[in-house]
Amino acid sequence: MPNPASYDILMPGFPGRSSRGFLGWSTILLLKTREGHALFDTGGSGDRPGLMAALAERGIDRHDIRTVILSHLHFDHIANVECFPKSEIVLHESEFAYVQDHRFDDPAISRFQVESLLRSPQLTLVSGELEVLPGVRMISTPGHSGGHVSLVMTVDDKRVVLAQDAIKHRGEIETGAPAGAFDEEMARASIRRIVGMANIVVPGHDGPLTIENGRVAAAPSVCAEVSLTLDGRRFLLEV
Repeated sequence: MPNPASYDILMPGFPGRSSRGFLGWSTILLLKTREGHALFDTGGSGDRPGLMAALAERGIDRHDIRTVILSHLHFDHIANVECFPKSEIVLHESEFAYVQDHRFDDPAISRFQVESLLRSPQLTLVSGELEVLPGVRMISTPGHSGGHVSLVMTVDDKRVVLAQDAIKHRGEIETGAPAGAFDEEMARASIRRIVGMANIVVPGHDGPLTIENGRVAAAPSVCAEVSLTLDGRRFLLEV
């Protein structure tokens, strides 16, 4: 019997910082179920050309995306929701409540962008832990933000957790410590929960990680190309 759901990494996350702060290059995931195509998060504003190109490479028009599920409402995960005007936008009610209380004191919330999104007629709020799409279960993984959620599915007999910023990179598994959290105790509990259930974790800012006995058993090398144009010359850096 074929798997009811599968995923594809449209744009991989990258755990980068600079002297100006966190780069915010987050994972964008394409989900495929018997109900069609969906996205889990949409990345930051600078990801827009790459996201559109990644969909086109797969023969998918942006209007073919039936659903956009948001893990949380930080700037680097929601900026391209507006590119999918025909999609239902699914958000957990606990994240909606978190933003009402903390939109002025969480620096990763782009307030004008979020307030526009929350007024959208496309928005659907969900509660609890539920099968949000066929074969895709939404679980509560708070801590990074007050209402963060992750997705769980079974692919090739392996339990995959699409963790997003509940686990941003492999270092958070090795140390059990979140790199920046609204509530550190909740964030640590979410890390433990995910690691305890997963064979594969797809983090928000790293490549997919194979988990064995609560530790990272295999991880891809992560790199990014950065080009600079200085004095009419173009430099290409790999980091």
